[in-house]
Amino acid sequence: MESGDTLSVSASDTNIYTEIIIEDTGCGIAEEDLSHIFERFYKGKNAEKDSVGIGLALSKTIICGQKGDIIVESTEGVGTKFSVRFYKTII
Repeated sequence: MESGDTLSVSASDTNIYTEIIIEDTGCGIAEEDLSHIFERFYKGKNAEKDSVGIGLALSKTIICGQKGDIIVESTEGVGTKFSVRFYKTII
């Protein structure tokens, strides 16, 4: 993130799921990279130079292992939003 960019984290709860939203006003993710960002060792064109490409792959593995889901929305030059949802069991 560059100076002046913002990062926000929020949470909400519905009858179906609990959701955590992480969003920023950073550089965004290039459209051609979006379908690959959860692949292990993948580094998109806007990745930090020291990145090894493991963070999002590991995050997805952990979230899915807990019966959750992670959704990404991004516009290059505008920012990125990750929504993490953990679904509730209905008895």
